[in-house]
Amino acid sequence: MIGDVPRREQTGAVAAQVGVISALFIREMLTRVGRSRLGILWLMAEPIILSSLISLLHWLSGSDLPNGLPVFLFYALGYVPFMMFRSIVNRGAHAIHANISLLHHSRITLLDVMVSRNLMEAMVCSTVIALYMVIATLFMGEPPHQPALFIFGLTLSALLAHGLAMVLASAQVVWEWVEHLVHPFTYLMLPISASFFMLDMMPQETRELLLWNPLVHVHEMNRWAMFGDRVTPYYDVSYVLLWIIMLNLLGMAGLRVARVRLSISD
Repeated sequence: MIGDVPRREQTGAVAAQVGVISALFIREMLTRVGRSRLGILWLMAEPIILSSLISLLHWLSGSDLPNGLPVFLFYALGYVPFMMFRSIVNRGAHAIHANISLLHHSRITLLDVMVSRNLMEAMVCSTVIALYMVIATLFMGEPPHQPALFIFGLTLSALLAHGLAMVLASAQVVWEWVEHLVHPFTYLMLPISASFFMLDMMPQETRELLLWNPLVHVHEMNRWAMFGDRVTPYYDVSYVLLWIIMLNLLGMAGLRVARVRLSISD
């Protein structure tokens, strides 16, 4: 019985932390969409409209893809994962200043705030992607080749974005000018993320340069998970995991520094 006490205390602490994140998640959701169902629909509609318009423009332009890849689906399933990455980074980077009043509660940490906000962004875009896959399967005859691998790729992308968001959020506490770099940085990431092209289309020198970007590996893996042997992917999961570990460790260390700089007692 005595030996079980620490384990029970640890389990209780984890459950309490999960409860804090859940409450923050609901608060974030209500802040974004309000209490109306229309707000929830708009939250889903925004990525659908943007990705559909981009895909429609490519389809109307008469763009052809190799091996009979469906143009609309190719661009939609390339843009939405990038949109998830960009949304997590953009909104997560401002999470500290947006929720600074909550940090006076001793049980709420900066990590709780980051996780709750970034989790919501990931869930919204993942739901949109699932909707596209259902449509592709039922109406386009394009079922995903390996749906579990696509889910894994989305998870990797979200973890990359989460780590980067923590780094940028903590950096803004120390250097205010970082705030002005976040949006331009995420927009500049789009043309080098392989969202709208395959590395197999690129010259070898260009391909090798692009592979330094871990997000490129994720998009290449997602594309193969969707279309299978009709594409020739270039990706290394271990390289992406290394980036995830480095960014998240650096981000969590940055949050500790930021908490001290904010002079908010735990």
